Amino acid sequence: MPRYSIALSFLLCSIRAFDAIFVSAFAFAFVAPSPRVVPASASPSPPLPSSSRGPTAALFDLRDLHPGKRSAHFALRGRKHDSNSDDDDYSDDDDGITMPPSADHAPGKAGEGDGRFHFAIDRGGTFTDVFCVLPDGRQVVSKLLSEDPENYPDAPTEGMRRVLDKFDDSDRSYPRLDSDTGGMKPVCTDRIGSIRMGTTVATNALLERKGERMGLLITRGFRDLLRIGNQSRNDIFDLSCRAPDVLYEDVAEVDERVMLAGFWDEDKGEEEIERQSCGSPTSGGEEKKSYDEVDEDVGDDDEPAAGWGPRIEGLTGEKVVVLRKPDEEAVRSQLQAFADKGIKSVAVVLAHSYTYDEHERIVGNIAREMGCFDEVALSSEVMAMVKMVPRGQTACAAAYLTPKITNYLSSFRRGFDAGLSSVRLDFMKSDGGLTPVDDFGGHQAILSGPAGGVVGYAKTAYRPSDSDDDGEKPMPVIGFDMGGTSTDVSRYDGGLDHVFETTTAGVSIQAPQLDIHTVAAGGGSRLFLRRGMFVVGPESAGAHPGPVCYRKGGHLAVTDANVVLGRVLPEHFPSIFGPNEDEPLDLEGARRTFAEMGEREEARGRSVEELAYGFLQVANEAMCRPIRNLTQMRGFDITSHKLAVFGGAGPQHACAMAKALGMSRVFVHRYGGVLSAYGLSMADAVREEQEPAADVYSRDGEKGAK
Repeated sequence: MPRYSIALSFLLCSIRAFDAIFVSAFAFAFVAPSPRVVPASASPSPPLPSSSRGPTAALFDLRDLHPGKRSAHFALRGRKHDSNSDDDDYSDDDDGITMPPSADHAPGKAGEGDGRFHFAIDRGGTFTDVFCVLPDGRQVVSKLLSEDPENYPDAPTEGMRRVLDKFDDSDRSYPRLDSDTGGMKPVCTDRIGSIRMGTTVATNALLERKGERMGLLITRGFRDLLRIGNQSRNDIFDLSCRAPDVLYEDVAEVDERVMLAGFWDEDKGEEEIERQSCGSPTSGGEEKKSYDEVDEDVGDDDEPAAGWGPRIEGLTGEKVVVLRKPDEEAVRSQLQAFADKGIKSVAVVLAHSYTYDEHERIVGNIAREMGCFDEVALSSEVMAMVKMVPRGQTACAAAYLTPKITNYLSSFRRGFDAGLSSVRLDFMKSDGGLTPVDDFGGHQAILSGPAGGVVGYAKTAYRPSDSDDDGEKPMPVIGFDMGGTSTDVSRYDGGLDHVFETTTAGVSIQAPQLDIHTVAAGGGSRLFLRRGMFVVGPESAGAHPGPVCYRKGGHLAVTDANVVLGRVLPEHFPSIFGPNEDEPLDLEGARRTFAEMGEREEARGRSVEELAYGFLQVANEAMCRPIRNLTQMRGFDITSHKLAVFGGAGPQHACAMAKALGMSRVFVHRYGGVLSAYGLSMADAVREEQEPAADVYSRDGEKGAK
């Protein structure tokens, strides 16, 4: 059969390094008859401007293959080729900042008329993506390494500085270094209107256990509750199963106690409340204990400090009885012991605080008044929900991670004059909504980065009018975000799917999150040949030193395999690699490293290309598994879905993934390399409140009296 080779390039305006390194254009090469390329418009009314000419995405329909048909849109390196247009308006310089075709004609919304720059930034583990709406409504994007200590201390600040320096037509200058001190010069904020950011700072701190040193204050008798957890096992057949380490460094027991007094029931009255509180008669015929008798038992050898308090109605409508209030001096002494050990963060988890939070507030006020702690997380404030274990672990996660976010924000603000005091700064939460920086907590930030990409493809790739093969209902979309460190997979069918309790790195977090599945396979995943087997990841080459082709003495990675196979073309990328950021991608270095691997006995004489292709096959299969889990394992027909690929590495694997999964439509957005940042610009500000409830249901399922 004749073989037709086609290179499809879409102006995704990025220089993604891991497996896709998008610069001025994303180049994707594969061997197949020319597919039908259909323009796909963006959502009807996105919050930020979309191009008035040219497609915002491209749809590959693999069902309709015509060897003789030319592609409807073909673009490479600063030149746009279209059968209906001769425009040459694509700009790309070697500073990594690109302006997509027709972006200068796009009508602005967020930045139109106010003379300011509006930024949306996704700080990933490998790359930082910057999407900016200029004062005149044009759109520009920039991509740079998240870590490059030899050239800049903070990637988001540097990305914004580059955009301002290139496009601010005023008399202001934005030098990287201060000529007087030789240090980094703060960026002027007079022209900055707003900043939206997603970050993986909290996620990485949790995975690597590099959060703040913290202590736990918990009700007496529950010292080991969070260490015991819920006793779930990741693998029930693993005989060497070990519980994950807890986040807290030390624990102290607060001598306090609140007891539920049962639900108030007008029909049963006080006698039933007393029975539920003190217990039913035992099988041996013993009579139930009175409140006074229970009071004596509760204190063990010590008499209760304050005796029984009145029955109080909690937030849920449940009646509680205060058995013992916290001893403030004892609590102060326990907190001082924490401070003497260098602990800077505290989590407070007391029994039944979801409905009666008075005792937690007493302890929290003492901790804050002492001024020894950077963060005091009360479980009743972080997530006031029933179940003490996940509520306690969520409070610990907030105390453990929030200081890391606060420290990063402090360093980020120091990069700007006046500390960004006049600029609106919002952060993306794990639930897909934006929140002001002052309300952003560590437990809300686990999926801060990937959430922006979900919003981006949901608003551009899903169209209610686009029915499935039977013409009955809109086709749902599978989001495939392949970045440098990992791949995130999600599903959209007209609404964002949320989960309300998840386990990340062994820590259960009770907070709304998008249902995103992550696999440790990305453009930077390292390649190993072990006993003749191809192994991809989970170790990552990172942003520094990165893959071999970065010219920084890095490790062989998936990106190198794509470079060797011609899926990443060095001549189409700026010379920003090497220690001085002035060299092109190193194709020969990648080939040489693969050749050295091929000389090993376990390589069995395979060529450079065979080795590279074998590793890509293994990586593709690893990334197919979470997609099958989201569809087939939940009863959905995977072939009735569209595949929306983004992330720097995603489109290079798109057709192979679609073929393996039996999917016929692939969407590639023009901002595919920076879609998470673009999604941030389209996201809504969301304030989500949860409150516990304690409704009573009878045995026949009917709702009873409260």
